[in-house]
Amino acid sequence: MKSGFRAWWPNLLLTAMTLMVVIAGFEVLLHFALPQKLYRFPKGMFVNDPDLVFRMSPGFKGVLKNPEYTTHFRINSLGLRGPEPRTEQAGSTRILGLGDSFVSALNVEESETFLAVAESTLRKDLGTARIDITNSGTPNYGTWHELRLFRKLAPLLNPQAVLLCVYVGNDVENNLSPRVAVVRDGLLMEGRPQSGILPYGLRSWLQRNSMAYVFFWNAWNQLRPRIGLTGSDTLRPERELISARPSPYVVKGYEVTRELLRQFRDESEFRGIPLFLVLIPAEFQVYPERFENALRKQGVDCSSLDFDLPQKRWSEILSSLRLPFIDLLQEFRSRRNGSYLYMSLDGHLTVEGNRLAGEAIGQALAPFLQQKVAGLR
Repeated sequence: MKSGFRAWWPNLLLTAMTLMVVIAGFEVLLHFALPQKLYRFPKGMFVNDPDLVFRMSPGFKGVLKNPEYTTHFRINSLGLRGPEPRTEQAGSTRILGLGDSFVSALNVEESETFLAVAESTLRKDLGTARIDITNSGTPNYGTWHELRLFRKLAPLLNPQAVLLCVYVGNDVENNLSPRVAVVRDGLLMEGRPQSGILPYGLRSWLQRNSMAYVFFWNAWNQLRPRIGLTGSDTLRPERELISARPSPYVVKGYEVTRELLRQFRDESEFRGIPLFLVLIPAEFQVYPERFENALRKQGVDCSSLDFDLPQKRWSEILSSLRLPFIDLLQEFRSRRNGSYLYMSLDGHLTVEGNRLAGEAIGQALAPFLQQKVAGLR
């Protein structure tokens, strides 16, 4: 038995080494030819919070690096991206910006976020430097989180206006499951990890470090529906948002969202702080061709889909609550033949996308600041 093992172990070792070389080569090939989206946040960037479930760590500084970008970020003492808020001065106007990862915009530099661009646009258009927009955008937040964050920050910052930014691609889903993400070992993770063949700890490590693992995981999830297996359908959430016959899950999501927005409106009115909303479109609404092709491969009839439906539903809710809003969809579509507005791998707005959004928001807010905020000074 021992002699047989001694005869075979060199072959086993050679096979293992060959496999490792192949995997390493595949990792390098993916990195340069077909990059995959890995978990992007550095360890320690988030902490659990009893009220908000989680938040960014006060005082944290870091670098985000992937094949598409390298950015630097800082988190101030309030747990928000950017510098410490300026001390309130007479005649100054502070706007509190709330939202998710599209607002924090960690894939671009601090000065390139659309809130920073909106601030610069307002200062230029109004001829004053006394306008500050505080960026409280936090990855994975929804309206549920943002309402609670507003309650925390309003007494501390005393803003003259609030800008609630909605990403129509997943805010409804986030509002149904606001506690789905928690901080574990310094990383923002699913609160209830899905079962799998590999141990959760190993899967978590591979999701952060192996493009090959992510590649095969995505490929398997795309294959499952085509061969009749149940499981994760990566296109389902977006497809349900634009379906003329929404699932009960989506219907419930809009009902919950409407109630959250009603509370937001009542809270802002009670505090005397005007509330504005911004509707940020999803990439598949601005560039629907690739999404439609993927759906057709699943055998989905795209003729019944309405890519404007999320905006229509949000608009109906906001109009019924008498809340003013800025819809960026048509502005984005009018520029679709220019530079691409979304990062192909990261999925968030490019520098150009942030610039376009920021200028549109600043121009839309300028009349309000001239007529309303000036009267509050």
